[in-house]
Amino acid sequence: MNFEKIQFNMAKVLRVIEPFFDMDVDDTFVLTDDGKSYVFEKNEEFHTNSPEIDDMTSTFKSTFKISTKWAKQLVEDGYLEEVNEKNNSKFVNVFDEIEKLLNAYQTELKELPTTMKESPECLKVERTTVLSNMIKVLSYLKTLRK
Repeated sequence: MNFEKIQFNMAKVLRVIEPFFDMDVDDTFVLTDDGKSYVFEKNEEFHTNSPEIDDMTSTFKSTFKISTKWAKQLVEDGYLEEVNEKNNSKFVNVFDEIEKLLNAYQTELKELPTTMKESPECLKVERTTVLSNMIKVLSYLKTLRK
């Protein structure tokens, strides 16, 4: 079977909905002009101002390319979703999203001793603090519902 000629009829843009490798939620892959793969490009620039170094700038460009076959599998596995006009105009209730995030952060906080048992104590404390603060902010925002 010649995989190069298979067309999967997927959307031109795919959005990350579950983090994988170096990809974060809401990163997007765009179908290449030849229709054989999807590409994510990221440009980052870092500036340093310090007494020893006078305004140093570092620029990084990274490209993540996946085949259409692999993209289809990632959609089926729940890591990516197809983006089309319907997805972009979909109504999202902010309070439903707050509730989802609260549940996710509370679950992660409860499972922290197990998931980070091999990590240094300072990392555990930092993650606990971040999760606790996020829960506090989301809980406050949830009270604003009228």
